[in-house]
Amino acid sequence: MANRRKLAAAAEFDRILDVQSWILRRLGCDVFDLNYRFSPATWVIVFLASFYMVISAYDLYRFRNDVFNFAFSLVTLSYGVIGCTRIVLFLRNSRTYAQIVVEARRTYEQVSNEREQEVQERYTRMLKRCVTFYSISFIGGCIMGGFFPLAVYWWTGLKVLPFGVILPFTDPDTIEGYQLNYLYQVSCIVWTPPGLTATQNVYFALVFNLCIQYDVLKLKLEDLDKLIRDGAEYDTIREKLVEIINWQRHLVDFIAEIDRNFTVQTFVEISSVAMQMVIVLFVLHIDVWLPGYMVIFVASFQLFVLCILGAMIEIKSDIFTEQIYGIAWHRMRTPEQKMVQFMLAKAQYTMQLTYGGMLPLNMNLFVTIYKKTYSVFMMLQNM
Repeated sequence: MANRRKLAAAAEFDRILDVQSWILRRLGCDVFDLNYRFSPATWVIVFLASFYMVISAYDLYRFRNDVFNFAFSLVTLSYGVIGCTRIVLFLRNSRTYAQIVVEARRTYEQVSNEREQEVQERYTRMLKRCVTFYSISFIGGCIMGGFFPLAVYWWTGLKVLPFGVILPFTDPDTIEGYQLNYLYQVSCIVWTPPGLTATQNVYFALVFNLCIQYDVLKLKLEDLDKLIRDGAEYDTIREKLVEIINWQRHLVDFIAEIDRNFTVQTFVEISSVAMQMVIVLFVLHIDVWLPGYMVIFVASFQLFVLCILGAMIEIKSDIFTEQIYGIAWHRMRTPEQKMVQFMLAKAQYTMQLTYGGMLPLNMNLFVTIYKKTYSVFMMLQNM
């Protein structure tokens, strides 16, 4: 029965990742597969992303004297920067990302009792709900954005576009120019949101995997404390201590590996989101700009998601450190007490997910960015 539950949790985790891999495979970017190789689809995606960036950069020049369209183009360009950063990082280090996912899968093979299996099942269910909610919200919002111009045209007769990228040498005010730009923007919605969502969902899977490992460590510490209080043999206690220290070392290394490979991406995304909010606030100060409110909402949501994931790991780390203090270490022999001291010192300097390797990724960062964004907005307002 226990082995069946273990296999069920691992199978559910694999199904979640398989869906993301299937999406990325269609786009030629299944970098989380150890057997990944460049394909024609990969070159198509690289070309489309590059073409998008060229158009967005051209639009900045084209609308240099139009505040609203310039701001919309700048916001559009920032999303392109986020997407291109992911493509470059993932394609450049595909082997490393695939190995990280393999390491996450191994967590499901290392549980030793029913309590640890319950931890796996709980976080796997949470991961599934998180992935489902994020996918529906992000992709659903993009689809609604694609149909929104049709609703506006049907209701008011005005021709609007989903976002701010305009093809060169076209006039969106003409029928032909509007149709051409609308079709291009809708085509971007077909391939961009699925790729961004799939890669974000894999990041969710890795963070939830860290939570599993922290909670398993917590259970092992509880077992150690029980052994000490029950007067178990010193060899048994020492064996349990060695097991916990090995788990802790693996966890610290895994966090460091994830942070090392995702910190540049996190830096670019959070910086781009902050820039979007400053731009939109500045434009809204001039006049009402309806797309700006949507940009603020989406940017805030993305910033919150990234910061809450980092906060989860920080909280788990703090709880683990407190629990080390709570075990009956004073009833152990001196050699085992030194092992506990080593474990405690390691826990106090546990690696965290960071913003560009500079600041911890947590809710303090979320609040700080909002404060700094408002400060920049006030500075621009007074210029």
